[in-house]
Order: sequence, then C-alpha cells, then structure tokens
Amino acid sequence: MVDHLEFSSPELIDRFLGSWRTTGNQRFGWLIGHYEPYEEVPMGIKAIVEAIHEPPQEGELDGLSLELPWDDEKRIEELAKDAKGQQIVGYIFTDLTPEAEDRSKSVYKRHANSFYLSSLEALFAARLQLNHPTPTKSSRTGLFSSRLVTAVLSGTPDGAIDVQAYMVSEQACAMVDADMVEASVDPGIVRVKEEEEGRYVPDVFYRFKNEYGIEVKQSAKPCFPVEYLIVTLSHGFPTAPSPAFLSTSFSIENRPGIEEQDVSSIIADLGRLKAGEVTLGQGGARTKELLKYLSDWHLLAYLGTVGLLGPDDLKILAKTVTSPNIDDPKVFDPLLLTDGWQTLMAIVQESQPTRKRPTQPTPSTTIPSAPPDDFEIPPGAFDDDDLPARPAGGAIKVCPHCTFENPAGSVDCE
Repeated sequence: MVDHLEFSSPELIDRFLGSWRTTGNQRFGWLIGHYEPYEEVPMGIKAIVEAIHEPPQEGELDGLSLELPWDDEKRIEELAKDAKGQQIVGYIFTDLTPEAEDRSKSVYKRHANSFYLSSLEALFAARLQLNHPTPTKSSRTGLFSSRLVTAVLSGTPDGAIDVQAYMVSEQACAMVDADMVEASVDPGIVRVKEEEEGRYVPDVFYRFKNEYGIEVKQSAKPCFPVEYLIVTLSHGFPTAPSPAFLSTSFSIENRPGIEEQDVSSIIADLGRLKAGEVTLGQGGARTKELLKYLSDWHLLAYLGTVGLLGPDDLKILAKTVTSPNIDDPKVFDPLLLTDGWQTLMAIVQESQPTRKRPTQPTPSTTIPSAPPDDFEIPPGAFDDDDLPARPAGGAIKVCPHCTFENPAGSVDCE
C-alpha cells in the first residue's frame, strides 16, 4: 500500500486539465513515476509522479471509454524504466462538471453525503491493482499486494479543482478476483453476487454505528456501502521541486484535433536551438537549453514511434535527459556519439533554409532612345575643321552601322 501521492510539479495537473478545458470531455492518464520512503509516516511509502501519459481514449461529458490492456503499454513501461527507473505508479481521471450559474466553477459532487469513489470506479481500481502487483523477495511467488494509486480530479466545496487520491483494500481485490461483487446503479453501493454453480459466495458482514451509537454487525447481502473498500491517501506537491523531466511544452499524445505531434516541429526546434553545433564536453547555456527541451516525457515517448532514433539510442537519450546533474559539461557526450543522433543532426542541417549570398549589382546598359521628331542638329556641329583628315590617295568606305570611315577596299569594318 502507499501512504502519500506527490506530483513533482503543478504543471503536470495543469497540462492534463488542458484537454477538459478545451472540449469539456473527461480524461484519463497513467501516472509515470517512482516510489520513495515517506518520512511523515512510520515505514511509509509515497508515490512521486514525474509525468502523465494519456493512452488512446474516447472522452465524453460524463465519462470516458478506453481499451485495456492498451497496445503501447509494454513500450511505455520499458521507456519509463530507462528514464531514471520510472514506472507506472497509478492513474488519474477527471470528473468535472461546470456549474450552471458560473461555468468557471466546478460542481462539488464527491463528498460524505454522496460518494468518494463510485462502486464501478472502486471495482475498476481493484482490477488494475490485481494487474500491477508489487515485486518482493518476501513472497513465495515474488509478488504481493499492489501500490497502484487512483487519483481523481474533481470539484471542491468552493468550486475549485483538486486532487483526491485513493487505493482499494486487499479485501476489495480479493472479492473482485473471486468474482463476488459487482457495481450497482447507486454509485455508493456495491452488490454481492448471487451464489451459483462455479461461484462460491461466503457470508460477508460489515460493521457500523447506528443512530444510538451502538456498533452493529450487518450482512453485506445483497449490498453494502462502497466506503468499506476504499483507503484514502494524502497528496501534495514538493516544497522544493526537482522533477525528472524539465519540460512539459511538447504536444501531448492522443489528443487529435487539440494537440498534434509531428516530426517537422521537432526538427525546426532543434534547428532553432542550434543542436548541431553542440560538441563533446561543451556544456554551457546552449547545451542546457537543448537538454531542457529534450527532457520532456511526451517528446521522448513520441520519438520512440517515428524511427528517428533506434532502441539503443533512445535508451541513451532517456538516461541523458533525466540526468540529475545537468550542469556537467560531459552529460551530453554519450548521446552525441550515437549514430542515431548524428543522423538526426544531418536531417536538421539539411532542413534548415540556406542563406543566399548577396550578389553585386551589375551595371545596366542604357540603350539610347531615338531622337524626337523636332530634334535639329545645331549649325557648325560638323564643320570640316573638326573632322579628322581623310586618308590620302583614294576614296573611303563609310560603315553603314557605325559610320566609321574605312579604306575603299575594306571588307570588314575596323
């Protein structure tokens, strides 16, 4: 079990809510992170969320549909493991309805007088916890219990939006695994299934205090409150954030019509950041800016689908962008030496617009225009005294094109 849920940065929640703010449809996402000791509780454990990955889904105003298991699950788990040992630590979904009078506020629908998790959500959580057991050396099977957290984004009493974190108990997981319970039309009630061939349903009881303050034991057949299956967790944000991924600006996956992921934008951004000019051991502001751009879970997950980097190169990239020491001038060197990165830089270089060299203006040749009709040659312009002397001893031949006077026997104009 987990005692506390921590989001490494408030931007994770803000980016996740972007889809609901745009469409009004509910949204689901897997929480990518890791576990650490939680010092506020003896032997406590907290789940730290570093990213939210959104699988393919169909959102609606009052719910959503998704396929489980999802096709990309194994690849995402392997990629998360390469990125500083991350894993799937839980999931999150929205349950938000704007108020009719003020649509900037959300309806407060999950409270003690209604429900915190519906019976359908609780049984869904139990099924997912069964599918994500915790590896341990203390168990004969090597697996025991689960640490998968359920997080809900819903309205608060003042109309704001807040996170609520839960798990379901081991009893809930056992009852789901034994096919003993099912969801009810009433979201706050869980139904116990009827016993039939192939299904044994033992007697189930629960305790509560009646109106006189007396503890009463009552049979859970045919139904019982869903609160008996839920474990409430605390949640929050770190006072000194140190996220594994430094950026959340890249487009989020599986948001058609809202955010689009494409290779051309990556190549353009790498060209803008002058990624091809980063050299071994360079360090400095340019390398840190490039590292921050690449340190984005959604970018990392997308690069694994387009073939720009091979599997081994992608592992090196995941390790590089989640390095705890980004000030180290050699932190980028392993990635620079990979064939995939060098090929990508060649593509970036070829995609950059070439600068045209400025050309020297060529002198224009002016063709004299014909003289106007009223043009007159001034008197004395061609006086015999101004003309060159004609060659002696014979006639001359005037060129009809340039009026040059050639000797009489000339064939070509000199």
